[in-house]
Amino acid sequence: MSNHDTSIPLLKGNITIVAYEEADAGSARQYLLTLGDNYFLISVKARALILTLLRNPATQLQLESDFAAETGDRIPATTLIALAKQTLPPILFLDTPPPLPRKPFIVNATLISPRHAARMAAWLACLFKPQCAMPTVALFVLVHAMVLPDALHTVHGAWTVPQTCVLVLLFLASGLFHECGHIAACRYFRCDHGGIGFGLYLVFPVWYADVTHAWQLQRRQRAIVDLGGVYFQAIFLIAVDVVAIVSGDPVAFKLAWLVTFAMLLTLNPVFKFDGYWLLSDLSGLHNLHRQVRQSIFTLIARAMRKQSASRPPLQGTILHAYLLLSACYFFYIGLFLGRELISSGVFLASMTNADWQMSISMDRVGWAEAASAIGHGLGILVWPLMIMLASMLFLKRLRLGMGVVVSSIREARTLPSRRHSI
Repeated sequence: MSNHDTSIPLLKGNITIVAYEEADAGSARQYLLTLGDNYFLISVKARALILTLLRNPATQLQLESDFAAETGDRIPATTLIALAKQTLPPILFLDTPPPLPRKPFIVNATLISPRHAARMAAWLACLFKPQCAMPTVALFVLVHAMVLPDALHTVHGAWTVPQTCVLVLLFLASGLFHECGHIAACRYFRCDHGGIGFGLYLVFPVWYADVTHAWQLQRRQRAIVDLGGVYFQAIFLIAVDVVAIVSGDPVAFKLAWLVTFAMLLTLNPVFKFDGYWLLSDLSGLHNLHRQVRQSIFTLIARAMRKQSASRPPLQGTILHAYLLLSACYFFYIGLFLGRELISSGVFLASMTNADWQMSISMDRVGWAEAASAIGHGLGILVWPLMIMLASMLFLKRLRLGMGVVVSSIREARTLPSRRHSI
């Protein structure tokens, strides 16, 4: 559709618009527009324009009159048409084909259909009742506090091949249970949901659940849906912790550490995982990454005594807290990875040639013995390899963050200096 075309655009008929919760009392009112599985936050003016176009005005004069009836403002029809074509999502227009479904995965596949996921969720939704959730969380905190110190120590030991295979399977099971938590939370609030699948996000193999319709829920309910996965992993960990306490099995302790690390990573809002959406829903702020980049620019501009746009106090506080938490997270992960790299390097360097030959000796008779020896050698390398891969990803994110800071400094230098009044 050309922007120079002065014909009145036609919109698709299955558009619904409802009021959306405000982030705080000072925020501009917004509305949630729904078209199929697509959701958009729109302003009061955009809502009025869309409602006007949905009446299918036959002439430009009628377009002006209908818009004036919605807003009280008389705006020329040519201006309204131009605004519609420039500001409204193209998917709303009748002559625009529906977009192909997009997911933030390199590859992905749905493994549990929405119908089967709904059946599971119907059995699990009761776990979100307050009388059930509160004792469960309290039990998790108590039991996990007993296990976590030993888990932190056990995870540094050698990982045999059989242990690693069992851990991978159980860890994948915990991830599936995590996604069941999101689905069950939607079911608890009587919200539609999709199925559960598996994909590759960045370099992470991850489960995912289609909870797109959670946009229709209230902000507090969306936050519970965001936390539903971690809550179900906490339930999973209660069973793992009990096994670790009763049996002392190192596999249970290592699994407890892995799931705990995955939970903390999921809650980290730096990536677009559950923590990102939780912070967005609790604060009412959207496109957090873009807003954080703008916040970094604002802070740098102020530090350089340059003029810059300001935000409402609550939003500014939330974004600054987000920046601080992200910086603390990166600092902690950097220290952790640095310490583990040094520790792994010292451990591998301390192994003599005889130790390596004993680990991977091929002089033993039989393929079973040779495979066992190779497996033992690989078990020694599992943890160092995990740390190396995590370090590469950390350095990539750190480089991107430093790039944002550098570009913000360059942009701030071009601003006029702040004027001081007496």
